[in-house]
Amino acid sequence: MIPKIVHMSWKSKDVIKSNAKLIKNGLRNLIELNPDWRVEISTDEEVNAYLNKVLSEQDYALVKNIGVVPQTDIWRLLKLFYEGGAYIDIDRLCNKPLSNLTESGVKWVLPTCEDNDFSHDFMMTSAGNPAITNVIKLYFERRRSGYDSVYFLGAQTYMHGITHSLFGEMIDTNPGKEKFEWMRNEIDKMPFIKLHRESLPNDTVIYQGDVSAVSWEAMKRQFYKENQIKHWTGEW
Repeated sequence: MIPKIVHMSWKSKDVIKSNAKLIKNGLRNLIELNPDWRVEISTDEEVNAYLNKVLSEQDYALVKNIGVVPQTDIWRLLKLFYEGGAYIDIDRLCNKPLSNLTESGVKWVLPTCEDNDFSHDFMMTSAGNPAITNVIKLYFERRRSGYDSVYFLGAQTYMHGITHSLFGEMIDTNPGKEKFEWMRNEIDKMPFIKLHRESLPNDTVIYQGDVSAVSWEAMKRQFYKENQIKHWTGEW
């Protein structure tokens, strides 16, 4: 139902060889725990080439020069729609196999970031998911209207597109616990979707542990510094 492929993005495929704590406790564990899954790391050039390949000339013109971070936001959606599988941010920790998620009948694994929104850094679905199509359509509508905020076009547009597909209304991030419980109850009626309430970094679909948020951020900061890359927020 869900193809056994993980889509990830980084500037070099050699990241697999990194001795950084973040990679040892994340990407390398992911590969070791899932020998029957293919982990495909796409470089910046490959992300851009894929967008050029699958998008219309008009849509590609909107994203070809925006930089790899915002490019990756739309790239992950296109990868999942056309190929299916999982998209995972490279700074996620991992100590649980993906097989825990792919039980019979499940076509879409939809984790939430506590009661805030749907997780934007972990996505898993079968190919052709119409909700993903809806997010892609909304993304380009907003691009054409002049929006360029990374957060708004990324996590917020994902939240809007998914909620519109599932509930017929666009629901903003942080809608309140009562509203989120209503959403969960509605999704529980859809047997092809598997929900999980994540609380990063300790309780996610692929990690269970006791690492502090401070330690996790320190690992990320060190990894980004070693790779001479600035975080998308611009804070570090």
